[in-house]
Amino acid sequence: PAGLSSSTFPAKLWRLVNSPRVRSVRWDTRAQGLLIDRSLFEQELLNSGDAHGAGTEGAGPAPDSFQATHFGSFVRQLNLYGFRKVPGWVGSDEPGDAGGWLHFRNPNFRRDRPDLLLRIKRLTRANRQRLAAGLEVRSRQPSRFQQ
Repeated sequence: PAGLSSSTFPAKLWRLVNSPRVRSVRWDTRAQGLLIDRSLFEQELLNSGDAHGAGTEGAGPAPDSFQATHFGSFVRQLNLYGFRKVPGWVGSDEPGDAGGWLHFRNPNFRRDRPDLLLRIKRLTRANRQRLAAGLEVRSRQPSRFQQ
C-alpha cells in the first residue's frame, strides 16, 4: 500500500507469504495467520548460496531478505512486530500437513487487507510505552540507505 516502505519487515514478509516460489511460508486456512515450516524456511531463506533450488535463478526473494542467518533471529523479528505464536497449534486444521508448521498471528497481517500493514509497528520500548498510554505509534521515515 501507499506509504509503506518496501524495505520494512512487514512488507518483506507480505511478499514472501504471497510468493508462489516460497514454499516454507504460507497463509493459514483463514488467511489471518502465517504458517512456517522451520526446516524448509532455513533451507530456502536463511542458508547461504542458492536459496531456491535449480531452475529458479533470479526469481523470488533474496536469501538475505530479513538480514537473519538463524531462525531464532527471524522469530525475534516476528515478535518485535507484534506477531504471536498460536499456542498449542500443531497444524491440525491444515490439509495435508503433518503438524510440522509453526503458526503466528498479528491482527494487522491478513491476506485480504494489505492496507493493515501500515499499522504494524516495531515494538521498541518507547513504542510499547506509547501504546500503553493510549498514544499513537508512528513509523519513522526510512533512512536514505533504506530508500
